[in-house]
Amino acid sequence: MITMKRIKFLMSLLLAVVVLFGCKGSGSQGKWLSSSTGFAGEVLIVCPEKHWKGILGDSLQEILMQPVSILPQYEPMFSLSHVAPKQFSEAYQKLRSIIILSVDTLLEKGNISVAYNQWAEPQIVITISADNMQNLINELSTYQNDLIDCLIKREMKRFLQAQKSRQDFHLSGEIEKRYKLAMVIPNGFVFAVKNSNFCWLRRDSKDWIQSIMVYTQDYAGDEQFSEKYILQLRDSLTKRYVFGDADSSYITTNKADCPPITEQSSAFGETYALRTVGLWETVGDRMGGPFVNFTLLDEKNQRVITIDAFLYAPADKKRDLLRQLEAILLYADFTEK
Repeated sequence: MITMKRIKFLMSLLLAVVVLFGCKGSGSQGKWLSSSTGFAGEVLIVCPEKHWKGILGDSLQEILMQPVSILPQYEPMFSLSHVAPKQFSEAYQKLRSIIILSVDTLLEKGNISVAYNQWAEPQIVITISADNMQNLINELSTYQNDLIDCLIKREMKRFLQAQKSRQDFHLSGEIEKRYKLAMVIPNGFVFAVKNSNFCWLRRDSKDWIQSIMVYTQDYAGDEQFSEKYILQLRDSLTKRYVFGDADSSYITTNKADCPPITEQSSAFGETYALRTVGLWETVGDRMGGPFVNFTLLDEKNQRVITIDAFLYAPADKKRDLLRQLEAILLYADFTEK
């Protein structure tokens, strides 16, 4: 059941998005904003020291530092740092993600507001306040999923902007021509395999490999959107096309250690979409890692198109490398024939 309080929170997010696109490149006073600072996934918490070291800080860390569910080792959803309000100087105000927590006894009820590009660009500032400590903690608990979604969506937008600044237009153009799909593919990716209805792109560094697959099929019925079908199709294609380092090795889904999770996604607006996440492994080799898969229904052209990203980073942190890939997938769009 959607309460009036939740509606108010969602409306504040919508208003913030309107402000973001209406005032891009300038602050509330029409002045040019400096670039934000900070690392990917980093969130600055502004609250008194005693609250940060008490139950409020514990509650917030429990919410924002919970593990990213599909990674093979623990990595927190966000990396948190803290500053007291009196030390919240201009240098801190330039950080990319900020949460300001406060207790105000004059308030009649809790309040949550979201602002974009308040002191720097790109930036998100979330302010949460209540009339007492327990109610402030209740606000965090009630809206924790909205808070996480808001921060992650902003991270994805940042990653996409970074990708756009180094887009490989030739590669993006070939994907659009072959698969009628607009994607922002950054420099460094190359085709490992490509044909009329499947491609595998990869970007290699000395420490990791990022991969993206695109494959299409004619729409034949709702069974194509079952988790069983999605995984069987994925495994059949990776067995045929996606090889490991060892001879005759190939990629498959790891269903034993971390069962995949499939959920409906609203990330593509009115397009019906399922998001599947899990782990992959290599038959005949020791490679493995996380993957994220979106299966989309292109009603106009009566086809199902799948965009899939997977990561191999045995010695590196994986959270941000995988989010880079998911950002590419999330902003894909059908094109006209």
